[in-house]
Parts: sequence; C-alpha cells; structure tokens
Amino acid sequence: MDPSAAAAAADDDYHATTGSMEPQGEEDNGASTRGVAGRLLAWRGRKEEDDDDAEEDSGGGSGADADADADEDDAASAASLDTISNDSILLPPEPTSANLASLLRARKLILVVDLDHTLGNSTADYDLSFMEYANGLAELITDDPGRGLFILDHANWSSAFITKLRPFVHGFLREASAMFEMHVYTLGDRDYAAAVARLLDPDGVYFGERIVSRDESPQPDRKSLDVVLGSASASASASAAERAAVVILDDTAQVWEGNSDNLIEMERYHYFASSCRDFGSPWECTYSLSERGVDESERDGALAAALRVLRRVHAGFFAGGGGSFVADVREVIRRTRREVLRGCTVAFTRAIASGDHHPMWRRAEQLGATCADDVGPEVTHVVATKPTTF
Repeated sequence: MDPSAAAAAADDDYHATTGSMEPQGEEDNGASTRGVAGRLLAWRGRKEEDDDDAEEDSGGGSGADADADADEDDAASAASLDTISNDSILLPPEPTSANLASLLRARKLILVVDLDHTLGNSTADYDLSFMEYANGLAELITDDPGRGLFILDHANWSSAFITKLRPFVHGFLREASAMFEMHVYTLGDRDYAAAVARLLDPDGVYFGERIVSRDESPQPDRKSLDVVLGSASASASASAAERAAVVILDDTAQVWEGNSDNLIEMERYHYFASSCRDFGSPWECTYSLSERGVDESERDGALAAALRVLRRVHAGFFAGGGGSFVADVREVIRRTRREVLRGCTVAFTRAIASGDHHPMWRRAEQLGATCADDVGPEVTHVVATKPTTF
C-alpha cells in the first residue's frame, strides 16, 4: 500500500531520468537500468544548433560525491554566470511578482519537487513482501539513517510507514537549492507530507513552509502551479512570467495536466515491493530494490542524473550575455529534450499501433527521434515486443 494518492494509471510512462543500481555498499555496474532517455543525462557540452552564440551549458556532476569528476564546462559555465552582477539581470516585460524578481536577480528559478517515487518511497509496515521479510525489513523497529530507512507514525494513520530516502537526496537538495527556490508538492496528505519533509529538511532551509499536499490541492488527483506560486486564492492564475520560471521534477506526468512543458519526468523509485505492485509495470520492476537487495547508486543514480539536467536547464536559462536570459524555461527544457534521441530513427515493429497517434511515438518525437513503422537501413533503434522481432 503506497501512501501517495497520485493517479495509478501511469504504467506506460517513459521517464526522463534513469539511474544505475548497486548492491547496498558495493557498486554493481552490470545492474544498470538506463533507458533510451539516459542519453540526455550522459550528454555533455553539445551546443544547440539554433543558439550557436550561446555559451556552453553545463551538464554538471552528481554533487558532493562527484565534484572531482565534474566536466570542465561546468566550471566555465559557473564562472561565466558569476561574472554577472545581481543588479544587471534584465527582468521580463510581463507582470512579475516581487518574489520572482528577487529570484531572477539572484539567478534562481523555481523548482517544484514531488515526494513519493521521486525523493523517496514509503510502504505500510504491514505490507512487506515475503522477500522483504526474508531480507530483514520487518525487524526494523527504529530509524536506520545509515541505510536511509525511517519509521513514520501518526495518530491519524491506521498504520505506521517505513520510508526509504532515495540515494543522494541530501546532496541533491543542497546542490539544487543554490539554483532554485524549492517547493514540495505531493498528493499524500498533509501529515505525511510534513513528516517526510522533516526527514529531508529538518532545519527548514530548503523548503521552509513551501509544502503543498493533497489537502491544499484543488483536485485530489491533479497538481496546480497556481497553488505553488502563492496566488491569493486557488482560483487566481499565476502570471505568465512566473510559469515561465518554474521547473517541475515529478515521476507522474498525468497529474500536471497543462504543465507538461515545465516537467522533467523522473524515473520512479521502486524501493518497496508494494510500490512495484501498485505503481510499477511488468517491464519496469518484477522485483523491488529491497527484494533484490540493491539500491540506486549515489554517484550515478536518478537524482544525480536529474541534478545534471537541472544544471543544464539553469545554465541554459541564464546563458545570455550582459545579464539577459531566455524568456521561458519551457523552451530550454524543450531544446534539452530534443537532444535525447537527436539523430536516431526508431522503428516500432508491432509493439504499438501504427501511426503517430500513440503516446510512445509522440514521446519519441518529442525527444528528437524520427519514427518509422518498420525496420529499414536508416533505423538506429528498434522497439519490439520480443527480442527476435524484426
């Protein structure tokens, strides 16, 4: 039983970030789960074709544990941005809130992050699988910070939860907070949101009071930027300038209807068996990470990869000389997406219905691919129902 009330009908999502798995305490390069979208995360230093004069965007490293291996273009990008004084940032002509103006002068954007399956994973303490019992999870009677495992309980809940924080989550929050004002938005209830936020941000330095739960959301299965951006009421619309400065990091695209251009879709974190059962797909996770006795890599996992993408988006937004910036972060995200499968021709051989109306086909095109119904000499990738299908 998963505490999140996010829509469960997301089994066929493609995710914009992927991560490697490693046995707990030991690296295992052979357990990689990188998909076609992983090329976005490994991509470095490639200039946009339509922006030849812009400075190189930075792919960045994975954070505190990976700083020694950060690419040289990260340092070049950061140095270039640091030469721009706060007062020289040119604000957009659209109506801009005082908070947004202050953020832009500080070269910051707004980041909205989900909790469940994005920054962590939770399960009811009675909902462990046989394999999880065999692996000793049922014996957890107190917090185990070394493994990122915590027990959450509340008088309003029918049972306690075991919560697993995603590897590298603290480094991710620390690094991202330098580039973004961060907000939490979860479709779990208020008590659950507050409990997990305390694990992630015990001193309130990252989120503060900027936490939105299902209780504050206008719809129980949808999320709204109007709530995030602090409109006087849920019915008031955030300005175009505010929406153009928001990046969303979430594992479920469906809940952000109307805001997909702001979204960087995360690979779901299926640590517990109940998560695989309720939110996974047959090709995504037959067994959960806890059942397999592995976890994502701190250095190369999904959050480290997401941080690299966020660095690229941030650098792309503020890449203009003289303190100017791209008017809309959504355009930076679109350009970055198109690099994932640029130069690739993907053939869907009886895996989906023919034509560009299928979500898989459209997603591949959004990621820069050319799509085909059948295999030909120009095809670089094949999507099929069986490995022998050609």
